[in-house]
Amino acid sequence: LHARYVLQLLSETRRVLKEMPNITHLSTSYSKEITVCGDLHGNLDDLLLIFYKNGLPSEQNRYVFNGDFVDRGQNSMEILIILFAFLLIYPNDLHLNRGNHEDYIMNLRYYFRGVGEVISGLSLEMRELLKIALATV
Repeated sequence: LHARYVLQLLSETRRVLKEMPNITHLSTSYSKEITVCGDLHGNLDDLLLIFYKNGLPSEQNRYVFNGDFVDRGQNSMEILIILFAFLLIYPNDLHLNRGNHEDYIMNLRYYFRGVGEVISGLSLEMRELLKIALATV
């Protein structure tokens, strides 16, 4: 994915997240299930396995991701891009709760461990936008 499109995705995600309330109330009923996930820590295989077993996010297949999307694994950026894209497509059906690994200070400390070469290759503008997008989640 070209950096220009990643920048657009981050910018649009930030805009959408800023419009959302800080606290989201969800209800479950017999007709609506919600898949709750957490602690992906940059492991793309885990995210793909979740989607394989439970289906892709949609209006009929809602998800809540309880933070810690990044760090440790080697695919933190890919996970963010996928989750942010689905958030833009289904803003009422995919919910992202920020974990401690999405905190700016934690990112300074761990630097998206395993993908430092990807982050260091980003422009200053893209790094700042990524920082703001993560802080907005």
